[in-house]
Amino acid sequence: MINCTVNSRAKKTAGIDVAYRAGENEIYATCPDSCPLKPSETGTTEIDREYEYAVRRAVPRKGIAFLFTHFEPESWAEKNQPGRTVFNFSADTLSQAADYIKRGVASVAVVPESFWNDKPSRKVTESDGVKMVRCPDETTGIGCAGCGNGTPLCARPERDYAILFTAHGAAKRKAGDNAERGGCYAGGGNVAIHWRNLSKRTQPDESDAEKITRFAQSLKPRAIFRPHIAGDLGAVSNAAK
Repeated sequence: MINCTVNSRAKKTAGIDVAYRAGENEIYATCPDSCPLKPSETGTTEIDREYEYAVRRAVPRKGIAFLFTHFEPESWAEKNQPGRTVFNFSADTLSQAADYIKRGVASVAVVPESFWNDKPSRKVTESDGVKMVRCPDETTGIGCAGCGNGTPLCARPERDYAILFTAHGAAKRKAGDNAERGGCYAGGGNVAIHWRNLSKRTQPDESDAEKITRFAQSLKPRAIFRPHIAGDLGAVSNAAK
């Protein structure tokens, strides 16, 4: 199921429109089991194709939409293209993010909390010949609404650099070490409270695809929409319902 919010009040996403997605009784039900940031065997292995199609087109009139997914780009039905929601692949490593950037796929990655301590710059680095840019909010406090002068870096599909997010939240130690399961920032704090409350609801007759389409059509022109503050593109398995 999905919950959509106009004009988020959260610090980083303040002023933009957001959505969360979960399964009944399981917050990770829409996330791929391959994601190292979640507990094992709580997600799915398949994309919900109806939902994927809908969220690709859930762009406000004359506006912008972007999201993050742990499903690998080879499994996407469509590539990023103008006028559609920008999918950012959440890579497991900097090398993987660099590889996909070289292939023309918008990519991001999470780095350990201590990652920037010994770097010449606290804002930019490099991996495998690819520029890696730290999320501007982490150094300037400028959230998604003000990032890139109104065009967030993560909403730019043809960029030649990856975006890095520094591990944060209650499980930040695990987030910086893919050898240990867990570390999802959405698994703790205020985001987790919101996410868990969503998972306790009963799936309405309206599908996630129908709801996100309706929501996007209701947004003001030139709005910025960010689906998947928590959750992903996955088809909810019967086991998770």
